[in-house]
Amino acid sequence: MSWMDELPEQVQESMDDLLLETEQHEETYMDAENAPIGQIWVAMAQMNKRIQKLEDLVQAQRTALKEMDVEVEVDKHLDKDLKESLKRY
Repeated sequence: MSWMDELPEQVQESMDDLLLETEQHEETYMDAENAPIGQIWVAMAQMNKRIQKLEDLVQAQRTALKEMDVEVEVDKHLDKDLKESLKRY
């Protein structure tokens, strides 16, 4: 059994998605001096791209809320919800 099989299903699916995205650049990272490290860097770049998309989305939502003249302290709610969520673990 692979160590990845022991992960929760949602984590496995997330890793599978990331590996598929990373695999699209296999020709490039296989040319690296250390291909496994090149693969990790490509995966990190893919994750960074995902994070940037989320940050852009959040910024657009905040801008839209400001333009609607709606006062919502998103960070305050996130902190509270995150704190409550983490307490469950």
